[in-house]
Amino acid sequence: MKERLTRNLDLKILAIVFAIILWLVVVNIDDPIKTQNFNGIEVQILNAQELESKGQCYEVLDNTDVVNVSVVGRRSVVEKITKDNITATADISNLSSVNSGTIVASVNKSANDVEVKVSEPTIRFNIEPLSKITKRLTVDVEGNPADGYVLAGRTLGVTQVEISGPKSIIDSIDTAKASINVDNATSTVSASSQIFLYDKAGKKVSSSRLELSNSGVSITQEIQYSKIVEINYQFSGEPEEGYALTGDIKADRTVVTIRGRKSQLDGINSINVRGEDLSVEGERTNKTVEINLNDYLPFGVEIAEEKFNGKISVTAVIRRETHLDLEVNTVRIQKKGLATGKNLEILDDGTYVHDSVLKVRLTGLATALNEVDEDAIPVILDLDAYMSENNLKEMANGYYSIAPSIELPEGVRMDENCKIRIRITDR
Repeated sequence: MKERLTRNLDLKILAIVFAIILWLVVVNIDDPIKTQNFNGIEVQILNAQELESKGQCYEVLDNTDVVNVSVVGRRSVVEKITKDNITATADISNLSSVNSGTIVASVNKSANDVEVKVSEPTIRFNIEPLSKITKRLTVDVEGNPADGYVLAGRTLGVTQVEISGPKSIIDSIDTAKASINVDNATSTVSASSQIFLYDKAGKKVSSSRLELSNSGVSITQEIQYSKIVEINYQFSGEPEEGYALTGDIKADRTVVTIRGRKSQLDGINSINVRGEDLSVEGERTNKTVEINLNDYLPFGVEIAEEKFNGKISVTAVIRRETHLDLEVNTVRIQKKGLATGKNLEILDDGTYVHDSVLKVRLTGLATALNEVDEDAIPVILDLDAYMSENNLKEMANGYYSIAPSIELPEGVRMDENCKIRIRITDR
């Protein structure tokens, strides 16, 4: 038996080796070793929370968090592996002195039967402090309401936003803005807006590496009817004796734009500032008063000018009065109401009439007195008015003292004691 087993032993060993070789050849022909490449694999960053706990954050440099992965193995195994079976990771808690780490790739299918390789296994980071800031939200209004309408109150879902991220980016943020379009609007507009960040130069700051407490905000913009109205100023009281108002009023403004319901604004044509609030009683120099126009607006009506708070400085101009001694020949004095058959004689009294000349003092501001034409100013003795004031039916013969009527420019007054002595006789 032994002889039979050992007979032709060399041939038998050769046959076994040949069989093994043949089997290997067959296997490699039917199921060869294959390399499958997978491009664009995103690297998952591990232990990033450890950086945050230290008040730090990271930025991947030069897109080194996207790699190409090769899987080597039998064709029958490799061809069953897809991109979804591949995971690439980098542990940020284990970085080199230059803030670089190693990318490790693996498969979750037939892991023991394949070899996984990363084309560029190094990931590079920029590590910097983590910072936070809170910004008040402002709103950019796009477009304009329809003619005759203006912006009124505005309501925001949130009034501020908290932003966290790399300090270098946080430090560059100047404003946080939302926007709403009101073009041709005639009623309240409501909309939602994304929140955008801007630097001091007005350039948009990317928020891809930032975390915002709110990414968007709801905005309600009220639209109201508007109208331009005049402001009337009324002064009360009298300046000190010998002084008078010139009539000139110096005010910061004489018109204002108001807003409210159209039905309400249709009934408002002007705003009248009460005289009691602008008293010049006993003043001898210009009187300046600060008023708040909002106090004169009815409920539901507001000032429609964004940069005007309603406060107005109003000045009444006061000047010292002067005098003009008016002289009129009595021949020029007109007689009104003299009965037929009666004669009226103007008598010299030595006070107001002397040598047939009426002399009366006029008082007023120089500008008003300059308008008096001594040669043409009408002077009238109105007997009808005298009889009416004294309950007389006729002017009997006798002596009377009558105040002349002189047509004076506004702001000029005559000596109130001036009276002309006359005598009435039969003609």
